[in-house]
Amino acid sequence: MGDVPLPDADLSALSASLQSDARDSTVFFGVLCTTLETALPECTIVEREHSIFKAKRLARRLTVRLGNDTFEAEVGEGRLVCRQVHAVHGGGGGMPYSKELSVEEWIGALIAAVAQDAQASAAATAALRSLTT
Repeated sequence: MGDVPLPDADLSALSASLQSDARDSTVFFGVLCTTLETALPECTIVEREHSIFKAKRLARRLTVRLGNDTFEAEVGEGRLVCRQVHAVHGGGGGMPYSKELSVEEWIGALIAAVAQDAQASAAATAALRSLTT
């Protein structure tokens, strides 16, 4: 499969459109979860708060697994905390490393991981297109 171009303008537009939909981190996080569940359903897990009313079950934790990378985000104390965990494979096993990222860095790293995966997968290519257009 050929390379999938990732114009910087498209990536900036994605980040801006996600952020423009939110007035606070809870709303933004809900939009982010819905966007990723739609674009990457096989890779995305959304954990929701417990509530007897299904419509009021707000997203509280998001996990996206792509190759050796796991992208985690959760709402806590009015702010969004984002992490990227990378599994390192090698002799004697591998030790994952984790780093906290800003929302913008996290979205950029996630899109880059989807782009890398897209080089080997038609489904990932379609997901990448839906994220950047």
